[in-house]
Amino acid sequence: PPPPGATKTTPLTGWHREHGAKMAEFAGYEMPLWYTSAREEHQAVRQRAGLFDLGHMGCFQVAGRYAEAFLNLVTTNYAGWLHPGQSQYGFLLDPEGRVIDDLMVYRLGKEKFLLVVNAANEAKDWNWLCAVNSGEVLLDPNRPWIAPEGEVELVDLKAQGAADGRVDLALQGPASREVLSRLLPPRDQRRLRALRRTELLELSISGKEVLCARTGYTGEPLGYELYVYPQDAVELWELILDAGKPLGVIPCGLAARDSLRTEAGLPLYGHELAGELSIGPHEAGFAPYVKLHKPFFVGRGAYLEALQDWKREVVRFRIPAGARPVRAGAGVVDRTGRLVGRVTSCVALEAGQVGLALLWQRGVQVGTPLGFLVGDLPAGEIKLGTRLPLLAWGEVVPRFPDRRLLPRPGED
Repeated sequence: PPPPGATKTTPLTGWHREHGAKMAEFAGYEMPLWYTSAREEHQAVRQRAGLFDLGHMGCFQVAGRYAEAFLNLVTTNYAGWLHPGQSQYGFLLDPEGRVIDDLMVYRLGKEKFLLVVNAANEAKDWNWLCAVNSGEVLLDPNRPWIAPEGEVELVDLKAQGAADGRVDLALQGPASREVLSRLLPPRDQRRLRALRRTELLELSISGKEVLCARTGYTGEPLGYELYVYPQDAVELWELILDAGKPLGVIPCGLAARDSLRTEAGLPLYGHELAGELSIGPHEAGFAPYVKLHKPFFVGRGAYLEALQDWKREVVRFRIPAGARPVRAGAGVVDRTGRLVGRVTSCVALEAGQVGLALLWQRGVQVGTPLGFLVGDLPAGEIKLGTRLPLLAWGEVVPRFPDRRLLPRPGED
């Protein structure tokens, strides 16, 4: 293992370097930002398909007799609804109702689950789950007797020597099914075609075992995440790119991943969830993934209190082409010039800029004009001659676009 504080790598880091990727550190990992350009890779996913290395994401296994009950306790969604071969999105909350992380939960068997968490929170999430499992933390200040029904087996699938180690590759876009089908025998091609959104199955690609889930973080209605053994990652990566080459499939970096998820209205931890603005799931537009019908989950009481005083909301906005770039953190004003919120994410696309902003009011209608500060307010006294930031004007658009109607290259 690398020494403490050293930049970590994925099984594909060497491949990225050899093939000219622009590399940068992200969440402690050396990761590709782009190969050609973020915009070209964004368009490839929307029009054809792109392949992403997500080897930085945390992968944990929860197993044993009490696995389902444990996940019902620590996550906001309801693991009991999952059959083997299904998955769900949810949140880890602390006892005060604050977001520890958002995550995907995959049910592999009756007593076996896979959790996929954000790379930046991998160590924090692992420590939290271990502390809950061992009874080291108070789960409800008002009911100190609440505890897990029994211990579960927790395995960090990226730890050195993990028996069933896994890393994540993502193939996203309308051509993704055709690409994978080219690597599968007829029976598995039929199984892949039958796979519905959020379902998963086991496949064999060139003799390599792959957990294939129809999930992803790009907003594409068709896309897959492939959980593979680390030692198979490079071979499978190259096989997929070779199979996809005639269809225009290319490797993609984290910049396109960010622009795709922003365009689709999907949150990023630290931007539209938690972070310095302490954004909750309900404010981010994801209240349905907090199952309040459950008698208890960690943070439920505090979350219910937060709902009683709910005044903020994340909106998605669009700014026409030609405006100066708007950055995360920029102030948002209404048509009278009154400050009403802050930008959390913004990206430049062909048809203009699209982004997400936290407004200090709820129920702002689609089509409402908003102004975005381009530059910072000057420090000190404002007087004649002081340069003030420009405003870029845009409008509120639907919080989540119809995924079937996401803009394709050349379209508005």
